[in-house]
Amino acid sequence: MLTIEEYISKRKKEDNLNEFDLDKKVENIKICMDYIFEYYNNYLDMAELDRNMVLNNTTLKKYRKELFEYDDDIAEWFVELYDTHRTRLNRVIGNILDANELFLVMNTDAEFRSISYELYPKLIKKYPYLKTQSEMIYLFIKDYHRVKSNVKVRMPIVSDDIKHWIDDTKEKYGVDMEAFVFAYLDNFFENKDMWPRSHRKKFINDYGKEEYEYDHKKKNNLFGLDLLHTKISKKPFIRGKKQYIELLMMYYWLSDFVGDEDGYWEEYLNMVLEK
Repeated sequence: MLTIEEYISKRKKEDNLNEFDLDKKVENIKICMDYIFEYYNNYLDMAELDRNMVLNNTTLKKYRKELFEYDDDIAEWFVELYDTHRTRLNRVIGNILDANELFLVMNTDAEFRSISYELYPKLIKKYPYLKTQSEMIYLFIKDYHRVKSNVKVRMPIVSDDIKHWIDDTKEKYGVDMEAFVFAYLDNFFENKDMWPRSHRKKFINDYGKEEYEYDHKKKNNLFGLDLLHTKISKKPFIRGKKQYIELLMMYYWLSDFVGDEDGYWEEYLNMVLEK
């Protein structure tokens, strides 16, 4: 942004004004006064507008990068909404979907449509400008499922049957069982009220405070799987695969949540595969 002196100097050069021409003294005074009014009434406002536009474009560019995994139309929809209303709605809707423990095991348009019907009235109550956007909300829900249905690190192959089940489920149904299990365990780990008393072990932390840890060496209903299984057992890729799900849970629990200092994974794996 130019100072007033710099602005006047710039305008003088543009108009070829010669302040030493005494014959145009009165005219030059008027022109210089006009420069001052221009500076305060036009230039400063325009400069601020330009600065805000640059900042806005930079912000939108960063936001686009955040959305790079999504379908182009959906990403552009979010960018336009953010440009107008300054709300990152992908995060708002995404957080709601993340709270649904069954979301990543869903695989039908009817299920995604049902979620959109459930979310729509809640969203438009807080964000009225979404009233005409019900279809885009539905499309984002489907695309969010696709994006979230990928894990970066895969469980090592422990049997061809389990690998085939995981791969086949992803290919035929668009469901990543490893992503589903990891998301479920993430919630399970943080919410100790999901742990039955029989699966809790007391310990004293480094500050002398009594806490509980989950006993993953129990032989029944590990990670609340009995209740979870009743909710998803009718899905064709779940039927008869309860043991496979438990195995996935044990692997990710030990590798990503609590560690496996005593090498329990190998003991558990041998026990399961021998059945």
